[in-house]
Amino acid sequence: MINKKNFPLLHNYFQKMRGFLLTRGFLPSILAIMEHFLRIEESSLPQLTMRKLHSHPHYEVYFLYEGKRSFFIENALYSIEAPAVLIVPPFAMHKTEGGAFKRVNIYVTESMLDDFQKEVLTSLSLSFVTLTSEQSEKLLDILHLSLDRPLEQHAREVDKAKFDYFLLTLYHFAESRLPQSVEREQKASSLVIKAINYMNANYTEPLTLDDLAERIYATKQTLNYHFKKDLGCTPMNYLLRLRLTKVKELLATSEKTIEEIADCCGFSSGNYLTLIFKQKEGISPTSYRKNRN
Repeated sequence: MINKKNFPLLHNYFQKMRGFLLTRGFLPSILAIMEHFLRIEESSLPQLTMRKLHSHPHYEVYFLYEGKRSFFIENALYSIEAPAVLIVPPFAMHKTEGGAFKRVNIYVTESMLDDFQKEVLTSLSLSFVTLTSEQSEKLLDILHLSLDRPLEQHAREVDKAKFDYFLLTLYHFAESRLPQSVEREQKASSLVIKAINYMNANYTEPLTLDDLAERIYATKQTLNYHFKKDLGCTPMNYLLRLRLTKVKELLATSEKTIEEIADCCGFSSGNYLTLIFKQKEGISPTSYRKNRN
């Protein structure tokens, strides 16, 4: 049985091995398994950390039980202080940064959820539930539940039972109060937010760095500086990630052709979209859609 603490290392390993697996025909079957999963991952770090901007096709339940983190989600930077639970919906671009913290992340695909759980996660998405110390301890106790005689072959079923109990308890804590909008921070430059809002509204159109700088009345050098400082990437890297996120969403939720998706997401052709998608994701758009279905 794999220790869940090793999942980040395994994730990085498989990212590096993606091309190797693809050339040997293994990757599609691996992805097919990953599209129906639930994973509970606990982590604590004593120093300043920052994750890269990313998105994924599953829900992320971010349970912070010690520390304070800054969260960039979609087009704003927020602050969350423990103990609290934040729900990140599928295909939402996000990143985290901050000092020492302890948290539990639950990653779950929509295919693992019943109608009630979908409703709960949808209603709490992009908001957070503040907890008392007692409530935080209760949720941790649920996730730390273990059997006196653990049955390794039933580990998935045990994790699913923990998640069901966790989400029901979280709903009980949240229903007595309205989910709170996360406190906005002022760390992200107003120029970055302005550029992101413009790209979110115009990613379907051809857009260069020169175009973006002209539209928001800034120099290319200033834009690059603030994006790298605030988000750790360039404006054009952000735009590409945004477009690929939209592509994945359409592949998963629509029957549009690759050409139609390319046109909807700012790519010059279906062939160019396929080339870029394979470079960045290690799999073709058609195979990605097939595995999602």
